[in-house]
Amino acid sequence: MDEKGFLLGVINRTKRVFDVNAKRQGKLLGASQDGNRSWITFLACICQDMTSLPPFLIYQGKPGQVQDTWLTDFDPEHQSAFFSTSETGWTSHELGKEWLIGVFDRFTKAKARNGRDYRLLITDGHSSHINMDFLDWCDAHRIIVAVFPPHSTHRLQPLDVSLFGPLSTAYTNRLVQWTSKTQGLTGLSKREFWVLFWGALEASFTPENIASGWRRTGLKPFDPDVVLSQVSKNTDDDSDVESGLDDSIALQEPTARELRRLVDHVVKQSSVSSDTGARKLKRTLESLQAEVELLRHENQGLRETIIREKQRRQRGKALKDYIFDRVDPNSAQVFSPQKIAQARQKKIEMEAQKEEEVLQKRTEKALRQKRVEEQKQQVLERKRQREEKKERKRREKETKQLEREANRQLRIEMKKQNQRSIQPKHQARQNGSDGLEENGGIQDEVIVVLPTVTEPPVLFKPPNEALSTPNTKASTPPSHKTRPKRPSLVVESDREVVVAYRDSGRSQRNRKRPRWLDDFEVN
Repeated sequence: MDEKGFLLGVINRTKRVFDVNAKRQGKLLGASQDGNRSWITFLACICQDMTSLPPFLIYQGKPGQVQDTWLTDFDPEHQSAFFSTSETGWTSHELGKEWLIGVFDRFTKAKARNGRDYRLLITDGHSSHINMDFLDWCDAHRIIVAVFPPHSTHRLQPLDVSLFGPLSTAYTNRLVQWTSKTQGLTGLSKREFWVLFWGALEASFTPENIASGWRRTGLKPFDPDVVLSQVSKNTDDDSDVESGLDDSIALQEPTARELRRLVDHVVKQSSVSSDTGARKLKRTLESLQAEVELLRHENQGLRETIIREKQRRQRGKALKDYIFDRVDPNSAQVFSPQKIAQARQKKIEMEAQKEEEVLQKRTEKALRQKRVEEQKQQVLERKRQREEKKERKRREKETKQLEREANRQLRIEMKKQNQRSIQPKHQARQNGSDGLEENGGIQDEVIVVLPTVTEPPVLFKPPNEALSTPNTKASTPPSHKTRPKRPSLVVESDREVVVAYRDSGRSQRNRKRPRWLDDFEVN
């Protein structure tokens, strides 16, 4: 086993086609690249049965904070990988032991008769592999650890010799393709790494390359002379570590070839082989076809860029928020394909529950708004009723005021009419009343006269009393014992007359008759 680091947006040296004039003018500054320098570590392990263990990826981030958006394109049903995080993006003692238990022991135990046979683990001298906790666990589970000598893995490690080189080249090619498609309009992030890495891993970690790694290091078949001969001869020839790979990243569309064949066929059938117009037509069609293909390729890249940018705007959430299997949140956490599938299922359930809660909140909000509207309508209805009641009372009050005013005007008119009718006799009555006022024994009377009707009522004359006339003066009043009774109140209507008498033995305080009674004297 060994590790390999990836700088997320940095590409390796590549072969390019460019103009000679551009090189002479010094305009070639280098291949375009994203430049994202986030570090991701890949822990790889191959077996002598020409298979490889699932990749173990360590992202740079807070411990346990593996975001779901980083694994958007990961398919647990058809892909197998393990994911974790560290502050620097490098491996550590805890992550090394997690890899040993969760990946190496898990996927190699069946090959060693369920752990009854010994297993050999060849690694370098990194501290994440060579520590007492790591070695004690290996010793307890029948795992023998072999360590390469320092500064020798470039010749002795099969991963370094035949696998990491092709992996780096394949990743660079895919990164160049991605940069060309997006045209630098969107940056490379951790969510795009898995797509680029998985394609490069499938292209490089093939059984042929694995067999080449074991063979060229002399480990299978076991042949130390393969390495010793390279050291003794001190050759500088570079080994072909990229066997089986296709370095070409440019593809020709079938439509372009068909067009070229058609043009060649037409030009060859021309009667004049050196026809300038035919050659010009051929070159023009080839130029237009190339331009069309470039534009088509550019449009496809822009569409993918837009889709990536939309996905980038989605905020990620740590997978540990869906699966809680550790007491210490800062401890090393590794997510297997099963855990990722469980986390996604849990995420779907939580999102469905959240949507249900949102829908319930919306329903409750609608009900609250409905109740508020009903309360407002009730308040408005009560206000309208109060206004109607207030208006009704105001109208009743105005009606009563009008009635009182009419009655008052009627009384005034009646009073004026009575005054006009009795004014000629006022002087005579005044003379008669003066004689009566001298008599101190006569009782006061109050006469109420109703309005005149068509048939004047017959006035009631009390017995033993003669009404004085204007031409005659009142006689001497009789003594107190024989004083006649005069009415104190007379109420008459068109049907009857009611007369009230008041009999008092003591003399009145005011002996004079009130003058205002003369206006209501009844003849």
